[in-house]
Amino acid sequence: MNNNYVIGADIGGSHITAALVDLANGAVVDSSKYKEPVNAGADARDILTRWSKAIGHVLTAANGEAAAIGVAMPGPFDYPEGISQIKGVAKYESLYGMNIRAALKASLGFEGGIYFENDASCFALGEAWAGEGAGCGRIVAVTLGTGLGGTFLHNNMILHEGKGIPPEGYIYHLPYKAGIAEDYISSRWLLNEYQQRKGQRLGEVKNIADLAEQQDATALALFSEMGHALGEVLAPWLKDFEAERLVIGGNIRKAHPYFLPALQTCLQQNNINTTVHISNRGENSALSGAAWICKSILVTNNNAR
Repeated sequence: MNNNYVIGADIGGSHITAALVDLANGAVVDSSKYKEPVNAGADARDILTRWSKAIGHVLTAANGEAAAIGVAMPGPFDYPEGISQIKGVAKYESLYGMNIRAALKASLGFEGGIYFENDASCFALGEAWAGEGAGCGRIVAVTLGTGLGGTFLHNNMILHEGKGIPPEGYIYHLPYKAGIAEDYISSRWLLNEYQQRKGQRLGEVKNIADLAEQQDATALALFSEMGHALGEVLAPWLKDFEAERLVIGGNIRKAHPYFLPALQTCLQQNNINTTVHISNRGENSALSGAAWICKSILVTNNNAR
C-alpha cells in the first residue's frame, strides 16, 4: 500500500465524488477526482454499484495503492461500525441496516481500512486541515444546504460535549422560534418562504440568489432573515465555546453576499468576536476531512504497534 495517499469520498444526495488525497498536506489530487451520479431512491444494489464505481475508478488510477479509504457520509449512520441507519429522510433508505464497510470491501476487493464520518464533520476537518480554519485551534464549521450542519472542533478534534457544545455537538435541532434551527436556516426554508410570499415555486436556491443579484426585494429579505437567524442560533454557542473562527460551507454559501451582512451584524450586536470565513474549497473540504479520519486512525494504529 502507498502510505502517502488515501482515497477520500464524499457522498451526497445525488452523487458521489472520490479522489486521492495527499496525507502530507490534505491536498486533493484534482486529476484523480471522479464523480458518479446516484439515485438516492434506488435499490441497494444500484447505489452500492455506483459508489463502488467511483471509488474503484480512483483506486485503479492509483494502481490499487492507497493506504485507506475515508467516506464522508450523511446520517443517521453508525460511523464506527459502518452500518447505515438512514431511515425516514427520503434518501438511501434501501441501505437501512446494511454494513456498508463490508459491502464496499467485497465490491472493491480492497484489503485496507475503510472509515466513515459525518459529512458535515468531514467538511469541518477538511477546512481545519487545508482550508479557512488552518492554523486555528477553536473552530465552528457550518454547512448550509438542504439541511443545517454544524461541527465544533478543538485542535482538529470533533467535540460532542463540553463547555460551549450544544447537545450531541449539532446545531440543526436547537430550538428556534416555533421549531428548530433547521426549519429557518436551510434551502427548504428559503424555497418555501419564497413560494408563500410570492406565490411562485422556484426550483433551487440559486434561482433566489439570481433574483437577489437583480435586487429583488423578497429574495434580499429572505437571505437577510436567514443570516440573522443563523447569528441568533450560533451566538451563545460561539461565545461559550470561545470560537476563533466560524467557517461556512454548503451550496448556500455561494449566496453569502446576501446573508453575510445580516449574520455579521447579529454577531456584533451580541458582542461575538469570532471571525467569519466563507469556504472556497467546495467538496474538496469533505474529501480532505474524510482523508484526515484515515490519517488519524493510521497514525494511532502505527503507534500501537
